[in-house]
Amino acid sequence: MPIYMAVLCERCRMVYFISSLGTSTHVAYNRTRGEFRVVCDPPCSAITFFQKDALRAYTIAVSEFERGSVSIRQCQPLKVARPADHGESWWQAGR
Repeated sequence: MPIYMAVLCERCRMVYFISSLGTSTHVAYNRTRGEFRVVCDPPCSAITFFQKDALRAYTIAVSEFERGSVSIRQCQPLKVARPADHGESWWQAGR
């Protein structure tokens, strides 16, 4: 299954996917503020602002991704190594 970047609403436990085409109906990026905004579907209707560090990788079927959001139970979060997970010199390993 493909891998997509998304943010989880802690309140309603829905996962909202971002689109590289900027066509997401739930997630928008504000260049001026340098942050994303997610608007949850009712009944949650929460509006949350977050930085790109809050994005996580999930595997999900393409048909589910096209809906824009799914319950956390319908997708699989991936553990992705980040630079902080490897210490300060992780990037020097290949030199």
